[in-house]
Amino acid sequence: MGEAVGQTATTESHAHFHSHPTSIPSNKDYPPELDWITPDTITSYTELGCPENTAQVHPHLFTHSIAEAAKEQGAWFTQGCVTSINYSHDGDGIRSVSYKTKETFDLCEVHATDIVVAAGPWTKKFLPEAPIKESRNHSIVVRPQKPVSAYVLFPELHPKVPQKRIPPEIYSRPDGTIYSCGPSDMEVPLPETTDMVDVNRAICDRIYTDVSSVSAAVREGEVITKQACYRPFVVGRARDIGPLVGPTGVKSLWLASGHDSWGISNAPGTGKLMSELILDGKTTSADISSLDPRLMF
Repeated sequence: MGEAVGQTATTESHAHFHSHPTSIPSNKDYPPELDWITPDTITSYTELGCPENTAQVHPHLFTHSIAEAAKEQGAWFTQGCVTSINYSHDGDGIRSVSYKTKETFDLCEVHATDIVVAAGPWTKKFLPEAPIKESRNHSIVVRPQKPVSAYVLFPELHPKVPQKRIPPEIYSRPDGTIYSCGPSDMEVPLPETTDMVDVNRAICDRIYTDVSSVSAAVREGEVITKQACYRPFVVGRARDIGPLVGPTGVKSLWLASGHDSWGISNAPGTGKLMSELILDGKTTSADISSLDPRLMF
């Protein structure tokens, strides 16, 4: 087993990591709490994080907690499918957003002074010129028969498997489940809406096979979810530069997209920076000049 990100102390929506000093180990050198990985399958173990610099965030718990906190401060949410951004008559500014409600599919319009496009892989639907592409990723969620210790693992499986079976990442979550995600693919075009995402169950089964080969907890647990999602990334520049965050060429139209694999972890910082740009006209929390969308289109 390859690298692992340390032991955690969990709360309702996240988990703090605690590191253990390790070297190239024999079986006794990896943390004894990591007892849900079969010992004979581990040939080395390296710590990557500690409580001061690493945490796990459960996407569903985190986003819903943030939404509820925002509502308590007066924010208003509506669920629906955006159909268009409506511009001023001269085309130099924005006017409103049209959308269909989730419950009734009625076409509605909300007028706005500012619009932030944070549509992830669907960004090009509203900004066709934006250099955003998408890649599909599959994952599974397993509920083990008994609770497992809180670790995140980035294994390196040997012998190496074919490209489409690159080693999955493994996350024990604070809700008692184990999440594992597999490789990316671009085989299926982006659908119109999230509920139309095509799930290749054979890929999910391969993730389960790989993870269960090193974990009895996974092998004996119940697979409760087989799923897929699309992640957005910026094309035309190095991946490590980051997303596109800031103003577009249209007055009061903003973009916050292209976060690749780090959307959940970077979302709070992105929201803070966008609020500074819109309310104060500049950012004070970070220099994001390299993320300016106008550099790319």
